[in-house]
Amino acid sequence: MSSLTVENTNQILKTVGIKMRVTDKGLHFVSQVAQFAKALAHCTSNPKARDDLITILAHYKEQPGLVFVINESQHQDLVDSAPSQNNLDQRPMNHFRPQYSDQQMDSEDKADNNHPTHHNTNDEQSQKQTAPVEFVGHHVYGSKAALYFAYDKTRDEDDTIAIDGAVSVAPRKYDWNKKLRIQITRSDLPNVAAVMFGLLKKVELSNYGADNTKRLMIENQGKNYFLNMSAKDYNQIAVPISASDIFEIRGLILAQLMKNRPEIGVEGVLANLKCHAAILKQAGQQ
Repeated sequence: MSSLTVENTNQILKTVGIKMRVTDKGLHFVSQVAQFAKALAHCTSNPKARDDLITILAHYKEQPGLVFVINESQHQDLVDSAPSQNNLDQRPMNHFRPQYSDQQMDSEDKADNNHPTHHNTNDEQSQKQTAPVEFVGHHVYGSKAALYFAYDKTRDEDDTIAIDGAVSVAPRKYDWNKKLRIQITRSDLPNVAAVMFGLLKKVELSNYGADNTKRLMIENQGKNYFLNMSAKDYNQIAVPISASDIFEIRGLILAQLMKNRPEIGVEGVLANLKCHAAILKQAGQQ
């Protein structure tokens, strides 16, 4: 794609069913994201490219002077918009990391990854110049639901992981607009990590969310892992997770643990994690 204009960019967004549109100023910002032009060029044939477009645009969605959402009642043909942004903090980062490779551009992906990551812009930040950001995460797709594990920060600026779950509404289609999200607290992240690293068999978290009804269970079942998410007024999310997916998720979690204690390094984090798991076993919590 040799040159980007507001007109051709918005026409492509309409063609692939994305409800967000860019302004002149917005195009200036999103075009600075390294993978935007590439994702735009391939989004009509590759679901991962479309997913990355939504991810990039969703970062600016709370700033209507940059990116705005088309009114659903007036544009019924645009079926997919970014999900609501809730209970999450925005942080500036360096760059955007795509979730597809050059080889994947040559073929259709197995799943429809129409899921933006989840970053709010608060009022103070919306008044500032917006820098390109880095979104890092991993999707897991099941027949009845899908998951998205991603870097996140708590309100206290601790690095952690957020998990989104969405039910399947059709083959390779997931209702990310009604996703269930659980942001792991800093104190619970080591418990989740211990299970992901095979040190504990199971972790159960409860009393999450504003109404304390969100629950999360992750269990090591040997060949695969199994995750279950639930909350009041949400469909239950139940997804098996393969060993290859766990490898990616484990890397995300380890990176976040290291950010919270960089002075001890990766060896210190892993040693600390082993001790943590041993204490939980001795206490009879596992």
